[in-house]
Amino acid sequence: MGWHALAVSLPRPEVGRVSKALLDLGATGLQEDVPTGTVLRYKQPWDKGRAPRPPAVVLLRAWFERRPAEAAVRTALGGREPAWEEVVDTDWNEGWKRHFQPVHVSERLVVAAPWHEVPGAVVIEPGNAFGTGDHVTTRACLAAIDRLAVPGQSCLDVGCGSGILALAAAHLGMRAHGTDIDPDAVRAAREAAGVNQLAASFDDSPLSRLEGPYDLVVANLYAEVIAELATELRRLASGHLAFAGILADRAHLVEASMAGLRLVDQDEREGWVALVYAVA
Repeated sequence: MGWHALAVSLPRPEVGRVSKALLDLGATGLQEDVPTGTVLRYKQPWDKGRAPRPPAVVLLRAWFERRPAEAAVRTALGGREPAWEEVVDTDWNEGWKRHFQPVHVSERLVVAAPWHEVPGAVVIEPGNAFGTGDHVTTRACLAAIDRLAVPGQSCLDVGCGSGILALAAAHLGMRAHGTDIDPDAVRAAREAAGVNQLAASFDDSPLSRLEGPYDLVVANLYAEVIAELATELRRLASGHLAFAGILADRAHLVEASMAGLRLVDQDEREGWVALVYAVA
């Protein structure tokens, strides 16, 4: 089965009217996009004030099982000429799985999805929480853990998400604990620990309630969050601090918050920075 896909650029105030008209013509789905070349601006967690205004022009897409009459379409679009494309139906359940490939950090550390069936891999179910190893920031933290993990030592994963970093540390023989303010993330991480049969623990305890110290503290968080938590992060670490999730133009915030500690590794890729500090 295929689909007839329509695309048309509209002033934002007309989107509601045109959308209703296309649905009346039999559209089975609609999507608001941006015209090619439009730069989107988002309000980031550290930004103050109002969010940026959305673009004035919207690229509206619609999908039809049967292509409606051209005259009716032009009337619905207020006389505008649409662009049409024939789209072959896709098995999305299988297609999205092909997007995820095993992440080979080293010979001793591989992260994979359940359907990859990679022997000895840390298994993470994509979608339960952030952290599949696919993102450059997660890869940077995994690489740091792989370099610094010592069996029998302790690791704290701050903002654990799916639990991938704590599970990687546990896989490498460390005593690992993860914490996150999102109860769904904690739940997903615990489930992942069970699937992997790894003795990593997870909860939503605030850092102020943790005693520590931990030989390795890892955090894949925004620079602003790391800087805000710096006092607690430094208190809890006795060996190394490994950070990622830092936008290059915000790295100075983390560097300032870690003043006095020795920077032992720095890596910048795709606009993201990873930093590793030695506490002792």
